[in-house]
Order: sequence, then structure tokens, then C-alpha cells
Amino acid sequence: MQKHLMLVGGGHAHVEVLRQFAAAPLPGWRITLLTREAMSPYSGMLPGVIAGLYREDQALIDVRALAARAGAEAVIDRATGIDLVAKRVHRAGGESRPFDLLSLDTGATPDTARIPGAAAHALPLKPIDALLPRLRALLEAPPARIGVVGAGAAGVEVALALRARLPATAVVLVAGAAGVLPGYPETLRTRVTAALAARHVDLHQGDDVAEVFAEGLGFTRLPPLPLDAVLWATGAAAPAWLAETGLRRDRAGFLRVDECLRAIGRGDVFAVGDCASFDPLPLPKAGVVAVRQGPILARNLRAVAEGRAPLPYRPQDEWLVLLSLGDRHALGTRNGMVAGGRAAWWLKDWIDRRFMARYQGG
Repeated sequence: MQKHLMLVGGGHAHVEVLRQFAAAPLPGWRITLLTREAMSPYSGMLPGVIAGLYREDQALIDVRALAARAGAEAVIDRATGIDLVAKRVHRAGGESRPFDLLSLDTGATPDTARIPGAAAHALPLKPIDALLPRLRALLEAPPARIGVVGAGAAGVEVALALRARLPATAVVLVAGAAGVLPGYPETLRTRVTAALAARHVDLHQGDDVAEVFAEGLGFTRLPPLPLDAVLWATGAAAPAWLAETGLRRDRAGFLRVDECLRAIGRGDVFAVGDCASFDPLPLPKAGVVAVRQGPILARNLRAVAEGRAPLPYRPQDEWLVLLSLGDRHALGTRNGMVAGGRAAWWLKDWIDRRFMARYQGG
């Protein structure tokens, strides 16, 4: 009888696993992809979609077609739990599925629970597949004032993209007490702050959001900020159902994995991307991490399936960060150096299009 590899989630790493297994099948194994979306969005191109630089379909991967090329079954449904004893994955819309080897790339959920009113009144950036329909409606009937809460890379790019797409709408980037791009080189923070000002994105900083209500944001010390719509771009939270799996998690609830991307204490469960916490060292919750983990995950799943030892994942010491400014300009940084302009945008556009070309089409 064939053994069963179960891929839960259609994230950036799992699309690479499917691509590699399409090129070189896994003898003696059947593969199932369980994912909540038939079209998997690429986070790197989301700001470009918002800005109107890409069509929505250019940033979507047809995971059913990709699974078919890999000889895998695609099940469009949501995972709700894992039974490690029976080795089954529970799902929302049908019977549980068995597994011999399991990999999780489910992403994260919006971190809205800790701020009163955020879940009810803010539009979270993650998960992207849930964001797109509501974002479409927002762009078709734009409000007078939009606030973007969170001034990390995603928040900065989305605020600038909205500014480029909606010139008649006031866009406010709510940076909080940490300011713009906390943890990034000071030179990049200065350049981005100048880019926000030059493109007339209002910057609100100095105090964290204490409450979200229908008319705007409340703060601990500063006066309320009136807004007609709020986009939530703060840190990610772990999916709640992971707490019931029995797998070991970090303090924030993300699945702890070892240097080979295996769940701690398990040889038959892997986890990557935003849902995972890399035990050897902290990694950012960013799409580039899952993209980089994809090839090593594919290699290690094949190794374990064939009875061989998996190999360690070695993260880069420095990541190339390219931030879209919404108008075919970008700023980039690596190893402390910062560069910007049209050339940086062309590089980002080339990287993103090359990534998508690997998974779109036949």
C-alpha cells in the first residue's frame, strides 16, 4: 500500500514542494494538499496589487493546478486539528485524513485579539486570501481617511500603495511608540520616513493603539484619531487550533521546529513559514523565510520518505529587503547598505515575476 504525505496549507514553501515533486515524483507515496484557498496569494506582490501595478491574478498561484502536476490531490478545506496518536488531520468540511508524513505551512492569523475592537473594526492583512475580497470593495469605494496600523515592512508598503492608488484619500500610517521600521538600519528608517512625507502619507507615532472603534483609533496618551477604515498590519498570531495538537509550541503559540524543520520531538511532522518557530534562532514572520525554506523542506520530506536522514536548514545571516514605494520606486537594504530608486523597483519586480513564473502555467 502507498504511504501518505499530507501537506497542510498552500503557503510559499509548500508550492515549492509541489513543484519539485512534479519534476521528480515520490515513488510509493500519495500526496494530499489540504488548503483553505484554491488560489494561493504571493505576499511579495500584494502591495503592487493594491497600488494597481499588477493585476490580482498575477499575484495568485493556482494550487489545484500545481497539485495536479505533482500527482497530488487538492482538498479545499480548513484544517481544525491533528491527532498524533491516530496520525490523522481533522478538517472543517469532511472526514479526517490519515498521514504517514505531515508538513504544516498554514501561515499565521491576525494579531487582533489583544486590542479591544480590533477584531470587529479593523481589516487584517493576514490571511491574504481573506483580505483580497474586502480590499477590492475598499478600493472600489474608497473612504475619505484610511489608517494602516503597524509600521513594519508590510505596513509601510501597504500605506504607500494606498497613497499611490487613491490620491483623493488621506492615508495615515500609525507607527506607535516603536516608530517606523523598528529593528531595521537607521539609514533605511530615515529614507522611508522621508519617502512617506514626500508621498503625503501622514505619520502618526509616539503612542500605541489602545482601542479600535468604528470611527477610528484610541490611544493611551494621545487624542483619538478619526478614520473611516483601518487596515491591521501588526504582528502575526499563531492559529488557535495548534494549541490542541499536542505539538510543542513557543510562548506565542507557534510550532517549535528543529534545525531540520521537524516539529520538536517528532520525526514525521514538519512545519515551516509563519506557523513555525525555528528553535536554533529567531526568524522574522516574513514571506522570504518560507520561500527560502521551500527547497530544504522538499529535500527533507523526500529524504524521510525514502528512509534517509534530513539535512539542516541554514538561514542567511542577512536578508535582502526591498520595499515598494507604490510608484515603481523602491528602497532596498542588505548588510547595512541602503539603495533606492527605479533600479531597486526593477530588481524587486524581476525577483517577484521570476518567483511566480515557477508556479504559474504548465
